[in-house]
Amino acid sequence: MASDDPNQTDAKTASKNRPQRRSRLLLGCWLVFGVFLAGLLGWLVLANDPLGGEPVATVKLGEREDETAKVDTQGLGMRSTMRPEDKAKIAKAENDGDGDLALGIDPSGTEEAISPVSNALPPVPAKGLVEKTTLGMLPRISKDGRRPSQVYARKLDSDLSGSPGSGRIAILIGGMGLSAKGTQSAITRLPKEVTLGFAPYGRGLQAWIGKARNRGHEVLLQIPMEPYDFPDNDPGPYTLLTSLSAEENLGRLNWLMSRFVGYAGVTNYMGAKFTSSAEPMRSVFAEISRRGLIFIDNGTSQRSQTKEMGKEVGLGVSVADLVIDANPTESAIDNSLSRLEVIARRRGSAIGYATGLPITIHRIVEWSKSLEQKGLVLIPVTATVPAGQT
Repeated sequence: MASDDPNQTDAKTASKNRPQRRSRLLLGCWLVFGVFLAGLLGWLVLANDPLGGEPVATVKLGEREDETAKVDTQGLGMRSTMRPEDKAKIAKAENDGDGDLALGIDPSGTEEAISPVSNALPPVPAKGLVEKTTLGMLPRISKDGRRPSQVYARKLDSDLSGSPGSGRIAILIGGMGLSAKGTQSAITRLPKEVTLGFAPYGRGLQAWIGKARNRGHEVLLQIPMEPYDFPDNDPGPYTLLTSLSAEENLGRLNWLMSRFVGYAGVTNYMGAKFTSSAEPMRSVFAEISRRGLIFIDNGTSQRSQTKEMGKEVGLGVSVADLVIDANPTESAIDNSLSRLEVIARRRGSAIGYATGLPITIHRIVEWSKSLEQKGLVLIPVTATVPAGQT
């Protein structure tokens, strides 16, 4: 028979609930301990990571680009975590995962095949124009005097070689080799006269160079140089810096120049501070000249002294007149291209620099279709360097 005593009933209920309360209390203790342990491990990881807590973008170089992994064409989304300060460290990079950069390994095999055109440029390297080093193959002037700036350049069409005409326009597109999709588009869609600048950080660069030349494009090597807000704005590993000695900068330059072969010259990536600093620039420009190359200033800095330094050391230099896609909108790009036309008519020639953004490539392709009826012609950027300086 059930008891009518309320005190006895409460005692039984409390006895039944006691194990449940103990279980909940024990679970709560484990949760608190788990949170504490996770926090401790997180602190240890960040405390030992010099970049802990800072936003660091990861870029898959040379792989197929998808909608979730876009490459920042201005900053390239990269932070330099390796800063070699001597030749030994630079040479060591060959054994630390970078050795395949200049070996012609092509990670873009899944991309659409690029067929050569009838007026494709010859294969590279040309005989006698490379020097084998521990870093890889570096450009050089051949024993019979042939220079990479001449042999690897795209020659002017025969009907343009006689006189300047009413206006010549050269266009350099940078950032090639980082995005397979963007590089493929630039190589296949842009007119053959457009020069392509390849960054030194991509994989399979030599294969891309072959594809570009098969489509008639001459190529340049982009050299990362120090901007004024370095290191907050970091062009990437092996950046040439005003704070380094001439020997250290030359070591970095040689590493960069060994990434692939077949370029007629080099161009700066960023570098507003470096290109305005005479002393650090002098030894670098002298080495570029000694190896038979030219220098194309991308025109992003008004303080640049590249022309003056080129004259001092005997290096052929041209400077871009404007950045075509500084404002990457359709109307702004079209306006920049119109400004190039005005400069070309007034002065005889003009140079524009741009990144490989899809909208930039599209607008240049459309704009180039109307040049002939305007009495204007596209020329490779190497043709803008004064005669006798290439």
